[in-house]
Amino acid sequence: MIVRKSITVAALLLGMGCAVSMTPEQKATHQIFVEVAHHCESRFHTIHVDQVDLEGGLKISSDADSRTEYRAFVGCYVDGLKAHAEARRKAGLEVPEALTRQPDVELE
Repeated sequence: MIVRKSITVAALLLGMGCAVSMTPEQKATHQIFVEVAHHCESRFHTIHVDQVDLEGGLKISSDADSRTEYRAFVGCYVDGLKAHAEARRKAGLEVPEALTRQPDVELE
């Protein structure tokens, strides 16, 4: 379990490697994607986030023969992004378009 989490964290950080050339707004939005993906991964233990792209798209994998949580995981991720967008809207902050789009979630 600890090894799997370390791999996931390493993959997320590797995906963030290009964050050096991002604007502060892009970095903040990407951080939201990572946080929401991590939250959902912690709820659905058979789903593992392998990569979070700059537009909020995910590459995920699942334990052998346990793809039944895919739809629930995607729902968690989409709902989490919507919640962040709504919280920003209520706070009078700009809502990045990337938080309002339907993200691509690819199960490998």
